Amino acid sequence: MPIEALLAYFTETNEPRSESTPHLQVDPLGTTGFYRGMRLSSVFQPLFAADSLKARAYEALLRVRDEHNLILSPAEAFSRPVGSEQIVYFDRLCRIMHALNFQRQADRDAELFLNVSGRHLQSLNNGQHGETFERLLAQCGLKPEQIILEVLEARVEDIEHFNEAVEAYRSRGYRVAIDDFGCEHSNFDRLWRLTPDIVKLDRSLILQGTTNPRARRILPKLIEIIHDLGATVVCEGIESRDQHSLAVDAGADLLQGFHYARPAARLQDTAGDADTMLTSLEYGLAGIR
Repeated sequence: MPIEALLAYFTETNEPRSESTPHLQVDPLGTTGFYRGMRLSSVFQPLFAADSLKARAYEALLRVRDEHNLILSPAEAFSRPVGSEQIVYFDRLCRIMHALNFQRQADRDAELFLNVSGRHLQSLNNGQHGETFERLLAQCGLKPEQIILEVLEARVEDIEHFNEAVEAYRSRGYRVAIDDFGCEHSNFDRLWRLTPDIVKLDRSLILQGTTNPRARRILPKLIEIIHDLGATVVCEGIESRDQHSLAVDAGADLLQGFHYARPAARLQDTAGDADTMLTSLEYGLAGIR
């Protein structure tokens, strides 16, 4: 399927006039999405290895403006599709837009975190999760092994259905990450049943750890348990050197937050300039020498 066929998949025919409305627009500056009056774009935030502060992966984040050029949150954008077919379609549209914008500037084996709507997972019941997306992804020049599908843990209501989706995605080579673990009604029983490849800790755990000695002592034990489950741990939302030091000393594998890099349309490989990266890394490792 050439790029024209990929773009044709995301084109809507308006009856009865039979006019076509493209939902993806590709130009030399990147790919933009259009849906129900909304303009969609991609930004990326790196995830850095805790031991080197080199970018290991990137999370794609959605930016949206409405028909009046006002900013919409991703949650507001995802509330517009109605019905299971529209929900699935809009979710795919966002992910393919991100994939195209990522592939044009990423290294060959670079890894991409893509958020998946919980409504999308609940809308598919045939056990064929990822089949259509895999075909579309191939036309973006990416492989399932490069993709980590990120789901908000607190919004997973039907765990059996979720696990069915996870197994279908994994059978195709994708990995699955649970986001914001530690907020709302998160618990280890759910984590054991969800069996994710990657767990992203809610930033509230880092915030508490920098001010509450008890929380600081518990964080390394929490990360150790997650490691025992066979999952990689990401500390996200890190905004200061103190939070960086806490996450590194606690044993986190990957780090993400404004302290290293803000979301941007272009991929960022390092945490600030080289001097800032080295100083930050030395500061974080001081407690384990």
